[in-house]
Amino acid sequence: MNAMSEHRPLTASKGNGATVNLAVAHRLEAERLIQWFGLAENLPRGEFPWYGNEDGLSLVVTGSGVERAAAGVRCLHERRPGCAWLNLGIAGHGAAAVGTGLLIHRIEDRSTGKRHWPSPTGLKLPGGNLITVSEAETDYAEDAAYDMEAAGFFAAASRLVAPDLVLVYKIVSDNPEHPLAGFRRGQVPLRFGARESEIRTLVAHLRERGSRFVRWHSLPTEYRQLLGKYHFSVTRKSALAKLCRRFTALGLEQKIAVLASKRYHNAGALMAALEAELAGAVAPGGTGSKESAS
Repeated sequence: MNAMSEHRPLTASKGNGATVNLAVAHRLEAERLIQWFGLAENLPRGEFPWYGNEDGLSLVVTGSGVERAAAGVRCLHERRPGCAWLNLGIAGHGAAAVGTGLLIHRIEDRSTGKRHWPSPTGLKLPGGNLITVSEAETDYAEDAAYDMEAAGFFAAASRLVAPDLVLVYKIVSDNPEHPLAGFRRGQVPLRFGARESEIRTLVAHLRERGSRFVRWHSLPTEYRQLLGKYHFSVTRKSALAKLCRRFTALGLEQKIAVLASKRYHNAGALMAALEAELAGAVAPGGTGSKESAS
């Protein structure tokens, strides 16, 4: 997974898995999500209505358009930072059947030409490309989904968390055979209801993926303690963080606590001791866990 900068939040839910934030454009797209996940609205409502539960799941209704989507993401982030983000909504499509659910692999902002590539998930879900447009698409010129929010959502969310933890899922609402003019808003909850299994799978995937990311990128308390005891250059500070994360990944928290309690001549001597301990742990016959750090 891509590295996460230090200013980005790493959070875990009270239940199993990391916190996940959902974003939809319209209240009707939120209706089934609110029911399934037991989300309650937070008051006062403000510009962007948002909902949450005690298990680390939140949802924001952003309104239509790239700028509104981005602003809604930032607003929810200020209120309840998430470790992962998922954009859900309906979309037109040039070829796919109405009701099809698509995990988006590529997003193109038609107004700017900028493209985004959400990371592969390994999930066996139908996928496709998406074009974000400024006005509802009625020509369906390409074999792609069309929406008005995803590019703004992805750009904003991927600045707040690792891009690997930002996904977009769209449900086809109209196509050349069933054009937008014939679509009824009341059909939205039904379209979502038919895709409940896939949506739950995506939320569970982001929880698990986010939890692994949190475990790998979280730093033990000894990291701050060591920064206060020794002088580190910028390069060595980064190297210390990597070593501390490696201890955590290998299940060697007690070892690093013991080493941190000792006194070394300087930061270099400390780093040498940490590296030696790790080398012994991963060598044949070492005591470290073989758990993957990824």
